[in-house]
Amino acid sequence: MTPRFGSLFWRQIIRSWAKHPLLPALNILSIAIGVAVFLSIQIANRGALKSFRNAVGLVAGRAHLEIRGDLPEDLFPIVAATTGVTAATPLLEGVVTLPDSPGDYLRVLGVDPFTGGNLRAFELHAPDGAAIDLEKWLREPNGIAVSPSRLASCPLRALAAGKSVTLTPSFELKTDDALVSADPRMAAMDIGWAQELLDRPGRLTSIQIQVTDPLRMDPVIAALRKIAPPDASVGPPTRRGSDTEVMLAAFQLNLTALSLVSMVVGVFLIYNSLSASVVRRRHDIGILRANGATRTEVMGLFLGEGAAEGLLGTLIGIAIAGPLASLLAAPVGTTISSLYALISIERVAIEPDQIALALVTGVGSSLLAAWRPAREAAACDPALVLRNGSLMDSFAIESKRWGIFGIAALGLAVATSYWTLTGGGRLLGFAAVGLLIAGFSLLVPLTVNAFCSAVQGPGWLVRLASQHLERSLHRNAVTIAALAVAAAMTVSVSVMIHSFRASVITWLGQTLVADLFIAPAANEIAGLTSFIPANAVEWVRNDPRVKELATFREIAVPWGEKTANLAVIDGNARGEFDFVRAIDGARDEFHKLGMVAVSESFSTRHGTEPGDTLEFSSPKGAAKFTVVGVIKDFTRDSGLVMIERSNFGEYWNDERLHSLSISLKVPSETAALGADFRRTFSHDGEFSIYTNADLRQRVLEIFDQTFAVTSVLRTIAVAVAIAGVFLSLTTLVLEREREIGVLRSQGASQGQIQCLILYEAAMVGLLASVIGVVCGASMAMILTWVINKAFFGWTIELRYPLDVLLTTPFWMIPAALFAAWIPSRRASRIPPARAIRCD
Repeated sequence: MTPRFGSLFWRQIIRSWAKHPLLPALNILSIAIGVAVFLSIQIANRGALKSFRNAVGLVAGRAHLEIRGDLPEDLFPIVAATTGVTAATPLLEGVVTLPDSPGDYLRVLGVDPFTGGNLRAFELHAPDGAAIDLEKWLREPNGIAVSPSRLASCPLRALAAGKSVTLTPSFELKTDDALVSADPRMAAMDIGWAQELLDRPGRLTSIQIQVTDPLRMDPVIAALRKIAPPDASVGPPTRRGSDTEVMLAAFQLNLTALSLVSMVVGVFLIYNSLSASVVRRRHDIGILRANGATRTEVMGLFLGEGAAEGLLGTLIGIAIAGPLASLLAAPVGTTISSLYALISIERVAIEPDQIALALVTGVGSSLLAAWRPAREAAACDPALVLRNGSLMDSFAIESKRWGIFGIAALGLAVATSYWTLTGGGRLLGFAAVGLLIAGFSLLVPLTVNAFCSAVQGPGWLVRLASQHLERSLHRNAVTIAALAVAAAMTVSVSVMIHSFRASVITWLGQTLVADLFIAPAANEIAGLTSFIPANAVEWVRNDPRVKELATFREIAVPWGEKTANLAVIDGNARGEFDFVRAIDGARDEFHKLGMVAVSESFSTRHGTEPGDTLEFSSPKGAAKFTVVGVIKDFTRDSGLVMIERSNFGEYWNDERLHSLSISLKVPSETAALGADFRRTFSHDGEFSIYTNADLRQRVLEIFDQTFAVTSVLRTIAVAVAIAGVFLSLTTLVLEREREIGVLRSQGASQGQIQCLILYEAAMVGLLASVIGVVCGASMAMILTWVINKAFFGWTIELRYPLDVLLTTPFWMIPAALFAAWIPSRRASRIPPARAIRCD
């Protein structure tokens, strides 16, 4: 930067900010909002991933390998004696809920204090930090080690394995920060007491192993597979985490893409704001050019302004992102826990690489938005700009060219969508959305020209407003496009959610046909970790009021190098399958030995089709099944394999159940049966008991929670776009100052001038809403049929909510009028004498 340029920047930009702070303040605010939304999603996503990795890391510690599954404890000494194993330790994992703190839970890790001390990622201490008293550790049945933040807690009432127990925080669990950070929901206890607490006598969930040579683990893995149960998995602990991280990545990518929409809308807004800056200082630009300033220097001034505002906005956005991420962390964590893995985002923090990403994104987008206004400033002809009112120009000459580009972009969007569905890559779906937005934005000039040609209003003000709209297309096209993009996002996401919700309701009508549903209450918080007691199942089965009992159990089983979730069902009270694709007679074939059905998401993720054979590892060896069909199921996007309990029992000796579905002889007795069950087995509320209507409502509540983040991001984008209307009309008022002065001198009243600006704003809102609705309806097709199918594998019936489509203009036009109120008042107060004076 030369001294001359620095002086120019100070005089033309910094001093101008001081004299006219509103436009740069709005510009900086728009950048701050875009950066804050984008960065907060990145922070929340990383917090979720870190929580998941912490949970895996606390279990895995420094282990090179693990044997995971439902393991007998007498396997441990055999593993420890295996050649190549230098250290091993047994573990039992489980989750207990804390009913006195609704929604809270503890991950209980049963550990052996005598083995694997160098394997664990944490240490056990007495409350005062001294070495642990092993006698006390072994003597206290419900003594637990917790993080320092929970150590001062009173005894905790917990629900574990269907019974109420009191856990006493008697020891300190200190994590190794080099591997994992502290988790206040993690608790450790002696493995023997943990087996009793979790009702898993003589069983383990994993054995963590260190080997002699971590670079040559294949011989050890082969030896361990020979001694491990056939249905146990043997491999690095990191593989278990990476499988889940792959599924998390799809969810997080969708959130990131949605947050970037706010940034895209913000770029439109920044463009308008900097355009206003150019218009406001066009007289100064003319003087500079007339006195020898080069075009490069003028262009540098406005690029510098964009960079400076981008930097300030980014810094503010970084400051806002932390609190916003804290607000988003809860819905993000709840959604991930419901769909993928139990996590708890305890705290969110901005890391250096995220700050760098925010700076690049914020300043880079500002420079991108500033490029054209800066070129406009550099191209100013001093002889013209020094004459008031000479800057108005028409965009009509370029409309056809931009329209051709727009049609080409829409064609590419269709081709890219088809390519995505035929194996071209999931990310191409987002490219299709981007091309669609670009296509409709490029069609704005043609649309405005056609509209203005057709408008023959009832008065001269309406006609004049339409002429102004067309003549100012170089500004209005960007404003309409920005507002239309925000409207399109609102419409498309609303249509997608509405369609998804309607599909889920239809699916619930087919699957939830029972009168009463019973499950452990802990499963709503901690996932499918608790089971229905066997005596409770028999009580229901023998009750004379019960017409039919159906049961459900979900279990993860090894499937080659992967894991599959088996949904074990019994009875017809669960409802009928809705087959998407199936072999002949699939409904009858499913009940035969060796037959299974797979969910649509499982089929999409793994390429499984009717007639294929699936081979799982079971305690009795390889279990082969034939797929009878692909069914519609919205339980989880990782997919399910449906299997009848009789089929399951051929290979797995596990009678435990996660839930009961009960059909009654007299449906009116539902409430009485539920009350009797709770009175008999659930004094402390250990069970969730829902009627059919209540369970449907609960499922839909969870569905709505899943899309809570989406609604927040959508609202922010719309607010940013409406601010763009204010900036655009403010710019146009500055550009039209001479013209407005002429109108006032010819007898136009202040009220008529104000109506002129408001009419134009109403036209902007109307055109943006129409374009936004059409664009949003088209975008909904890509979201529903392409992106949803590619990432989650579900087929959703596209349904357009007429109330959303028809009411969009009724909120967008008033929003545009609201944004235009201040510019219209400013226009009406322009002194005619000053405006028409020729300098």
